[in-house]
Amino acid sequence: MTAYGTQQPRPAEPLHRRFLAALAACVAVALALAAPWSAAVAAPGETLATAKSEDYFLYTHNGSTYWIGPIGYDSAGGRYYCIEQTRPTSLRVNAVSPLPDSPQNRRIAALLRKYQHVHNSDYTQTALAIIVHDAFDDTTGSAGWGANRETLRQYPRLFERVDELLAEAPQLVPETMTAELEYDPVTRTGNVRLHIRNGNGGTVAGVPFTLTIDGPARFGNGSTTVTGTSGDYTTVITWHATGDGPVTVTGSATVPSIDRIISTQDMVTLGGGHMQAIDEVTIPVRYSFNPTITTRTSPKSIDTGAPVTDDVQVSALSGSGAWPRGAQIHARGWYFGGLPIHALGERYVPNAHAAAPEFLEQLARTGYEPCAFAEATFDSSGQTVHVQGMREPGSDEPYLAEHGGFGTWVWAIERERQSSDVRALLTGDVITPFMEPNETHAVRAPLTVASRVVESTVQPGAQIADVIHVSGFPDEHGDWAGSDEHGIDTDAPFAQVRVWWADSAYEPADAQEPEEDDHHTLIGTWEYEAVNGEIHVGAGAPDAYGEPVEILAERPGWYVFVWEFAGDGRVQDATSSYADPQERVRVQMEPVPQSVPEATPEPERKPEAEAPRSQAPALAATGVSNAWPITLGLLTLLAAVILVIRHKRELEDGD
Repeated sequence: MTAYGTQQPRPAEPLHRRFLAALAACVAVALALAAPWSAAVAAPGETLATAKSEDYFLYTHNGSTYWIGPIGYDSAGGRYYCIEQTRPTSLRVNAVSPLPDSPQNRRIAALLRKYQHVHNSDYTQTALAIIVHDAFDDTTGSAGWGANRETLRQYPRLFERVDELLAEAPQLVPETMTAELEYDPVTRTGNVRLHIRNGNGGTVAGVPFTLTIDGPARFGNGSTTVTGTSGDYTTVITWHATGDGPVTVTGSATVPSIDRIISTQDMVTLGGGHMQAIDEVTIPVRYSFNPTITTRTSPKSIDTGAPVTDDVQVSALSGSGAWPRGAQIHARGWYFGGLPIHALGERYVPNAHAAAPEFLEQLARTGYEPCAFAEATFDSSGQTVHVQGMREPGSDEPYLAEHGGFGTWVWAIERERQSSDVRALLTGDVITPFMEPNETHAVRAPLTVASRVVESTVQPGAQIADVIHVSGFPDEHGDWAGSDEHGIDTDAPFAQVRVWWADSAYEPADAQEPEEDDHHTLIGTWEYEAVNGEIHVGAGAPDAYGEPVEILAERPGWYVFVWEFAGDGRVQDATSSYADPQERVRVQMEPVPQSVPEATPEPERKPEAEAPRSQAPALAATGVSNAWPITLGLLTLLAAVILVIRHKRELEDGD
């Protein structure tokens, strides 16, 4: 507060002289809301510029004229306010001493900061000076602050403005300062949400802050540090990940403060602020992308000659890094066919950080070379692509399974074959193991069956037999118990041999076996080991259980042998043809050849004229007479009679 004269009727002195003799007034120094308050307080030895009339209010106390408002300005335009009403000032800065941080000091400093560039048209600067005196001026007496304050009471508008500012002050003071850390794993970017709030939870604007990010991350400016000033809303600072690991954000904000200016009359002004730590926050960050490849061959058994296919899925599972937005992932597959049983137990897993070509070379050294190739492209996590193996990489000629045994796929996402954006996220190639159960199937081998009956024509009551030659079974077929892990069934140990009878009028002409009826009968079914080699059926040869098998042709007609294997996980089904002429026996009644009977001796008789005798009919050229059995019987009886007569005569002659 400044008096224009302390004695009446002394003529008025020039303004600057009266100012030097005046008592100090208070100055509020504030910054624009969008910028932090300045820490540039007048340096010791600097002399302030005299305040302008537009910034103070004139009044009379004890016969002298005073003003209340800023006392002067520093070179940066900051306002200074007196806090010792009874002392004169020289406006010279002797020393600067920061006042301690306290709720009151923060509120006053916040007001000084906000209104530093506001003139006194609404008594704001006068109200600020009153607030400063109330807080820091302890002068007494008729010239002290208390007496002057009573004089000012006659201007109620001044104190209305004081009350308005005091009510506003808590909203301008930051009470809590926290940071919230966000991360979008798809874009590999994040935000720091800085919350600087007053005691009522409202956002406080204009608070300077500094943030530091530690870990595999950088702010949007490419640095690990960023500075700024809070706004009317939550302050958001962007950042991006550069690797995997925890990311921590720390920081501090500058809360408003007041400096005490030591002079002939002490003053206060807005200080440089007090640093207050912002709560630390940490989150885990996954930058790299390590997708998984899963495949499932279906069905688990195919026949030779069939195409080899696979259902391939690429996914970004939890912990493997999110699928990059808009990214396409390219994968290649290699198919290995004709593998023996022991390969099922030779699962090869790529070494850590191995490249796909290195893994393929490792497999080649152990004797495994791919015979088919495929490629697939994936646009999103969890997408499944159905592929078919080709004979050469990049060709459109399908590969058809050529050999029995087992087949398996190896798939890889190769880092160097991806776009630059995806390549930056991949730490290396993603490769599936060799002989992964889901990627493995069986290729069923075909069988070859050839057979020939021992005799193609017999009479009723004769035994019939067949010799069957089988090839195409794996050498160890029948001994393998299957693999639950790989989903491949056990070997079927037996094949069947069936024997059919057909009426003579129904000569087999169809490869399919008939249904039983009045003209077709299934004579029997026997089991034999499902292995390669020669199988003997009938004539007492044993079956798979060591039991002798005898097959009688009891009635005329056709007897047909049929060999069948129902198939299993490794071998195709096969059945010999019912119409195969090598597999049937003709049973029919054959005529019995006729022989010429021997002459039978007759008793001696007197010679007499022989009557003419009829000539026996000649034998047919294709066989013997059907009367032969009767003739033979009569001749036998006649011979017996002759022997009896001869024996009787010998007895008589002996007498």
